[in-house]
Amino acid sequence: MGESEDLRALQRRVEGWRRNGGGRGSRIPEELWRDAVAVARTAGLYATARALRFNYERLKKLAGTMEPSPGKRAMEFVTLQMPQVPAGPKVVIDLAGRDGEQMRIDVSGGSAVDVAALASAFWGRRS
Repeated sequence: MGESEDLRALQRRVEGWRRNGGGRGSRIPEELWRDAVAVARTAGLYATARALRFNYERLKKLAGTMEPSPGKRAMEFVTLQMPQVPAGPKVVIDLAGRDGEQMRIDVSGGSAVDVAALASAFWGRRS
């Protein structure tokens, strides 16, 4: 299954649990939390929490404490080698993280921009 298929399948399971007595005031079963963490590793924490209507902060905390599922690789950072973007009339660079955070860099005239350094600083910071 692909990442969006995994998320949709889990979303259907959560909706079924809610229809059968789960929901407001009910404790979400640990199995659903574990599966949400596994899906969040590929679909992203924010997207998973939003689709499942789970508490983002709790999902984030659990994702930080649980080991990857056996047979699944943890997400890895891919290094991108790029020369500096030459200065021109206007350069716009949009960066987005898996958790929904975004950064837009708008450079007009005069100076060059080191895209790799900016991306590394953006994605390397602690949330």
